[in-house]
Amino acid sequence: MVIACTRDCYDTCVFSGENYKPLNIFPVNGFTCSRGRTDLKRNEINRVLHPLIEGKEVELKEAVKKVAEIVKNTPKDKILHVDYDGNQGLLTWYFPARLWNVLGALSTDYSICSSEGHEAIKLHYGSSLGALPEDFEKFDSVVFWGSEAVFSFIHGWALVRNKFKVAIDVRMSETAKRSDKRYLIKPSSDSFLAVGILKYLMNYLNSLHPLLDDPEKLRLYVDNYTWAEIEEITGLSRSEIEEIGEIYIEKSPLTIIGFALGRTYHGGYAIALISLIPALLGIPYGFYYSNSQGLGIDFAYLRGLHYSRPGNIVPMANVGDYVEEGKIEVLYVWNSNPLHSLPKSHKILKAVKEGRVKLVVHDPFLSDTAKVADIVIPAPTFLEKHDVVYSYWHNFLVYNEPIRPAKGIDEIRLMRMIAKELGISHPLIEEDEWSALNYALRNTGVTVDRLKREKIVKVEVKREVKKVKVEPLPKLIRPPEGYYLVFSSHPNYTNSQFKEVYRSRELVVYNCCYEGYAILEGNGMMVEVKMLKDESLPKGILFTYKFFLVSDKALLNAVVPGDINDYGGTPVLNGKVRLLMK
Repeated sequence: MVIACTRDCYDTCVFSGENYKPLNIFPVNGFTCSRGRTDLKRNEINRVLHPLIEGKEVELKEAVKKVAEIVKNTPKDKILHVDYDGNQGLLTWYFPARLWNVLGALSTDYSICSSEGHEAIKLHYGSSLGALPEDFEKFDSVVFWGSEAVFSFIHGWALVRNKFKVAIDVRMSETAKRSDKRYLIKPSSDSFLAVGILKYLMNYLNSLHPLLDDPEKLRLYVDNYTWAEIEEITGLSRSEIEEIGEIYIEKSPLTIIGFALGRTYHGGYAIALISLIPALLGIPYGFYYSNSQGLGIDFAYLRGLHYSRPGNIVPMANVGDYVEEGKIEVLYVWNSNPLHSLPKSHKILKAVKEGRVKLVVHDPFLSDTAKVADIVIPAPTFLEKHDVVYSYWHNFLVYNEPIRPAKGIDEIRLMRMIAKELGISHPLIEEDEWSALNYALRNTGVTVDRLKREKIVKVEVKREVKKVKVEPLPKLIRPPEGYYLVFSSHPNYTNSQFKEVYRSRELVVYNCCYEGYAILEGNGMMVEVKMLKDESLPKGILFTYKFFLVSDKALLNAVVPGDINDYGGTPVLNGKVRLLMK
């Protein structure tokens, strides 16, 4: 018996089910993080043990009946289901969307995290599939671009920690501190730095590699930008940018592109241009961003999109706005904590408190969102149910079996109970989930029967080196000036998870020069924060950890910009705010 960690994390550790120890298989290699080490402890804390209606314990049937009543009495184009990657199980996350698609309810665009980079890279490569773990070992050097891999990607870091390492970031991250070379740039200037590197490479390489379909178009493009402009916007000198170019020429590094770039202004432009650097040098699969879309899993089939589609799509950046404008009257949430993760979620909180929106949450834990919900229904954790887990780094599929007694009702059983109460009979809802999963895995070469027998199966990823498209090439936009609030990972928390074990903390924002309390302002909202001095931070950078998006005193995501990015719709979270000293 084995079990894989289902959290939104690159590493996707695989454990022995008997003693919950990380397996000594590549690339997990027998170790895990501080969260994995406390999973069994967390499993027993802050659980939702009974269905709740307005805070009162009720029977499951009563809660389901109430949910169905709300759904019946609400126009379907005003019902939005919000789900994301709280659990990366294929049955937990994707399959329950079938009910809401059959109803023609609204869906989000699933843009909050990695969609910007996926779409940007696919424009040039046709797929966002990059380096696999085995490839990490083959490179002699690595560039971490906007990636705090030391904390958020521990197994990837372990494979390259003894290689020559370069970090590009807006602050002196822990990854930057442990790298051989580090370059701190102005926030949201990554696309201009990528142009500078490409400009240097194209001017100084003796020949251009045929991996690019039309390198001369790229040459004409980068020549539109002057060195003076690139230096001013990035904050790096021409000699520093050329030094990075020399590293690319001499060492042919693997480039690890962090998700944080997609949450900056026009971050898709940066990711697309960065991905062209290894292609220019003739390095196939010379980047890594996220490999989930290259495994062959038919996520759309699991959601039932081949048969029924949402009534409309709501950008995750705009959920709060839709709620405020009265376009949404019911939010059904599972596998997600939108009060924490969505920009402008203060608008959701206000609408729920005023009774303008009914909030239904299905969650194992009393999350920030569950605490304010009208109806809460308990769900089992990944340690308590069967599922199949995939990774967006390595190419293992893992058949999870429960190692703890289940508390609550799983997502698929609940979906069918609600459908029955609504009087809905539909092939999408009635299709056996394991048969559906087996079909969704048809392009992976892996079957459910094989997974049940072998527990861990490696997907043979289909890769072929083909021409990389130069176009489309974006017209770069100068980023706004001012104070930037930027977020990063903390070693003890996965987004909002693990507050049960490592406790909630006072909201703290680090900056170069000021100690005391201050006001951050954005979107017409003001949030009071405690400021701590960190002299390693450049002037204008306000840094905090992602678990602080919600604190006991404030919703910090009330002031993040939330602008919609160009390719995948990912909202800007690492963006400009006003700082008012108290």
